[in-house]
Amino acid sequence: LHRTSRLETPPPPGPAPRRSGARRSRRGLLTLVAAVLLVLGVGGGVWYINSGQFTQVPPVLGKTEEQARTRLDGAGLKVKGVEHAYSDTVRRGTIISTDPKVGARIRSHDAVRLTLSDGPETVRVPDLKGMALDKARARLKKEGLEPGMVSREFSDDVDKGSVIGTEPGAGTDRRAGSAIALTVSKGRPVDVPDVTGEDLDQARSDLADAGLKVKVAAERVNSEDDAGQVARQSPGAGGRAAEGDTITLTVSKGPEMVEVPDVTGDSVDDAKKTLEDAGFKVDEDRGLLGLFGDTVKKQSVDGGDRAPKGSTITLTIR
Repeated sequence: LHRTSRLETPPPPGPAPRRSGARRSRRGLLTLVAAVLLVLGVGGGVWYINSGQFTQVPPVLGKTEEQARTRLDGAGLKVKGVEHAYSDTVRRGTIISTDPKVGARIRSHDAVRLTLSDGPETVRVPDLKGMALDKARARLKKEGLEPGMVSREFSDDVDKGSVIGTEPGAGTDRRAGSAIALTVSKGRPVDVPDVTGEDLDQARSDLADAGLKVKVAAERVNSEDDAGQVARQSPGAGGRAAEGDTITLTVSKGPEMVEVPDVTGDSVDDAKKTLEDAGFKVDEDRGLLGLFGDTVKKQSVDGGDRAPKGSTITLTIR
């Protein structure tokens, strides 16, 4: 008998190892995906903490309140409240400023305060009639206005130096800082009497009776009036002055004495020109004998003598 040995056949090598490798591959892929998700999650969280929960205040300056609210809502922001302020440059009813400022970093869903323009600040012109000028000016400044030009006119019912009215008138609204013109009373009007040619004392009395004061000029002048009489006045006769105004009087020191030229023997025309050039007036005395004559035979004031300038020299013609 022969014994036969049995050889054991080893198991096939392939399939089992392949299943083990696939499991490892799937496990690695899952690990990679988990790592990516973790990184994304952490990154997103960091982004949200650092930036995602913030936004910027949008540009709303110059917009209406409704437009500003719409823009803020679009940016995820609310309106905290609306304040009002005067502005010389921003149109009434539009946004002057925001708090926080436009462009500022702010948390999403936070609130922004708006300031709305009421336009330029206006002030009502006060009634200043009858008020003394200095007090009227002070009142205007107190109200936020500036005293402007001052004009003066006569008034029967407003005392001298007090305000008659303003331009613009009382009760008018004007921008703060505007200049207000003032019309001030010169007092009750007085017709200035003519006192030229009067003695100084008489002139003083006449002017006082008219409610006027007198100032006498320091320098006296030559005039046709006698010395001590009024030669000139300012304002002149017939003008209007306010009661209590001052009239300046210039007193005469008498006529200026001028040497009379000798014109005897001259022709009438030459004699007249010579005398008039010297400041004299000329009259002619021809009589019957001088009707056709043309020569000066005599003069009323001899040549070389002195006579008041402006006085008349009579020439006898033959």
